[in-house]
Amino acid sequence: MKTSLYHERILELADNAEYVRIIERPDREASGTNALCGDRVSIQLEMDRDEIRRLYYQVRGCLLCRASCAELARIATGLDRTRLKVLRDALERFLRSPGNGSTIPPGLHVFEPVRAHRSRHRCVLLPYDAALQALSDPDI
Repeated sequence: MKTSLYHERILELADNAEYVRIIERPDREASGTNALCGDRVSIQLEMDRDEIRRLYYQVRGCLLCRASCAELARIATGLDRTRLKVLRDALERFLRSPGNGSTIPPGLHVFEPVRAHRSRHRCVLLPYDAALQALSDPDI
């Protein structure tokens, strides 16, 4: 188990710019802000009916928020609103649980050290909340 909050994999994810961009005509988009620390995330989605085909983002925030955006962009393909909500809620339960009782996809275990830093949970969840917001407004 990695114990450092900013361990090597978090740094790698935070530096990954593969999905950091603004697209001209997204099918859906939304932004979110963490009032506690000022992180700001903008999510743009290309859709295939009700499923995400590709997720792009812009983030002004901490390493954890940037890493979370990168990991979400990596795993978002094929998710619809329901599956994204299930994933987001599982991640939140994982972050709040003291032990290994919560089940989440393997790539999200990178955020295990965040469990001990409750004030940083929102940094990790913000991209998921913004993506859910984008998926809940069909008029975009």
